[in-house]
This record gives sequence, C-alpha cells and structure tokens, in this order.
Amino acid sequence: MQLVRGGLLAAGGMLIGAAAPASTAQAAAAVAAASEPALAAGAATEIAAAASQHFSKVLLSTLADCELAVSVFPTFSYNAAGGGGTGSVTERDDGLLNIVFDPATLNIPPINAQHASIIGIPIPPPLNIAIVPQASGAGCCWGKAARGLRLEGTLDPATGRVDLDFLASFEFTAGPIYRAAPLTVATTLTTEASDGVLRHGVGERLRADGRARLVGVARVPRTTDGFLNTFLMLPTDALAVLSAELKFS
Repeated sequence: MQLVRGGLLAAGGMLIGAAAPASTAQAAAAVAAASEPALAAGAATEIAAAASQHFSKVLLSTLADCELAVSVFPTFSYNAAGGGGTGSVTERDDGLLNIVFDPATLNIPPINAQHASIIGIPIPPPLNIAIVPQASGAGCCWGKAARGLRLEGTLDPATGRVDLDFLASFEFTAGPIYRAAPLTVATTLTTEASDGVLRHGVGERLRADGRARLVGVARVPRTTDGFLNTFLMLPTDALAVLSAELKFS
C-alpha cells in the first residue's frame, strides 16, 4: 500500500478529459470572419443559418497538447490524441448551434504512463485513471444516456464561443492492488474563462484552422474512500485544459 500511495502522489494531477470543437474549412472560415469586430449582425445571422443548413453532424477529435491539474498538485501534461466522438448539430431560435455528442461514441484516453506526465516524467505504472460508466440511473437524467458520460452544449457561429456540459465518472486503479471509489465529475468545458476556489483557466475560441482550446474547473466531491479523500484533499478543484478539433458534415 505504501508503494501504491507513493505512485498516486506522482499521479496527483488527474481528471477530466473531454472534448471540444473545430470545423471544416468552410465552417471555420465563417467562424473566423464572424469574430471580427466589424461584422454586422445580419452577416452573423447568415453564418448561423448557413451552418444549420449545411451541417447536421460533428466529429470531435481530442489533441495531444492538453493539461490536467487537481487540488494543489502540479499540473500534468496530458496527451489526449486519439480520443473523440460523434454528435449531432441543430440550430436554435437564438442563432446558437446545439451540439450533442452520442455517449456511446465518446472515447477519452485514460490518464496513465502512456498519456500523462509531469516535468517530462510519465506517471508510473500501473497507475491508471479511466473513465467508467456509472450504474444505470445513478445521477443520470438525460434520457437514454444512462452510461454516465455526457458532453453537449452550444457553439456561437458569430464568435466561435463554445460551451459544453461534461459529466463523467473517473476511477483510480493501481493494478490489482488498489481500486478507489469512482469520482463523479461535472463541469462546463468552455472557450472562455473558468474559475474555481483553487484553479483558474482561460480557453481559446474556435479558430479558422478548426481548433479550439477548452477549459473547465470542476469541484470534485468527497467519496466513500477515506484514503482518496485525504490524498486528493477532497472536496477540491480539478482543472482540465483540452485542445480539440471539430469537423462538421
């Protein structure tokens, strides 16, 4: 157990992997043009209408240059390349675009020696933080998405602002030796600013190259695992900085 605790300390910058936007060249160019201060309201409306007319699906790809931090521990570098999912796009009456990802398609790489490091040193194996399904009905209230993973929100075509509600369950393991109580994490991944008690992040809006940087500060609650509560100093803040790309079709 002492080895496990020492390894967990090295892996202290856990949490959230999630997701975010980007677009095809046509959609991204429209977003970039729409972000100029001189853009008229009528032009912004045309952009939203065009996006709604031409795009009904979205493909999310998470990228390598991400970061994670929890409590007062140092910030981890997190390589989320290879993750993502697919979703639907619809226009709202206010001109924003609704983006809803299918939980069954979402894949977020685990936080382990392959994907995360601190000061260039990988998290020591066998430590692993995986996103796991919650029990059916355990805090889920979004129809059939009782899988325990949620990613949905809005894109403003006139500015490139993205706000995505994120909900998932995280599980610490150290091989067969230790399995912590699951952590349920809820936050809003945004291209704007996100603030908590201990952590703060600033994102970057959807760019012409189809990339965005989303941030989210979550308040992580206490669990039934006394060691995990003490180790992470729960309740506490967790920060996710997620670089991602969205392609529309």
